[in-house]
Amino acid sequence: MSMVQQAIEVSAPLHTVYEQLAAFENYPRFMTGVRQVTTIGADQTHWIMDVDGKRREFDAQIIERSPDERVSWSTMEGPLLAETLTLRPMGETKTQIVAQLEADIAFLMPSDRHGQESLNRRLKADLTTFKGLIESGVLGGRPMPTGASTKLFPTPASSLFGRGADFASPASVAARAHKHPPATQATPPSLGSPESAPHPGAGWDNGAVAGSARMGGHTTAGDIWGSGMINEEDRGNG
Repeated sequence: MSMVQQAIEVSAPLHTVYEQLAAFENYPRFMTGVRQVTTIGADQTHWIMDVDGKRREFDAQIIERSPDERVSWSTMEGPLLAETLTLRPMGETKTQIVAQLEADIAFLMPSDRHGQESLNRRLKADLTTFKGLIESGVLGGRPMPTGASTKLFPTPASSLFGRGADFASPASVAARAHKHPPATQATPPSLGSPESAPHPGAGWDNGAVAGSARMGGHTTAGDIWGSGMINEEDRGNG
């Protein structure tokens, strides 16, 4: 099991950033390997991913959606994949995202010999892609006008990763997921099907996904896949 953490600053208001991260249907647009995410209940989602060229499916529990503060989710069974996204206002038009991703490397990247390092790069690339989508207006409406106010809000004295930082561990998220607690907020309205949305990159294997396998959850005949996946090299993020 590996856990990585990355942070990024996005030039968009706090609430705009939160709304896009709380809408899981958006994740195929920026999260590597994710083909489709479908809401199947108030606090559950069904995921389709490409893992080394093979189709994998699983259900995930939405652990927390605290408005303008945090989004957490985790797989409900099978190999662990859990993420916690914590938001902090950096001004009226800027938001900091701190992402913690925990994954079973053997499942997520079975052929990668540098699992921890690759997972870290992968998370960084995903955040960079999300930043680009928000700041360009692809997600969250129109891009921010130039010259906007950058009045700072009070921020904690502790450093980003220092003592006192209020982050939920993906491990604790996963433990809570298996107890099936209710999410803290109803599912936000869908922002559109990921299949029709512009996608910033091609798949890992630059081709059709072969094979079919499950990681838990259900499979529906005729599942519609997304329009492609993000390739980290295409994004230019090492």
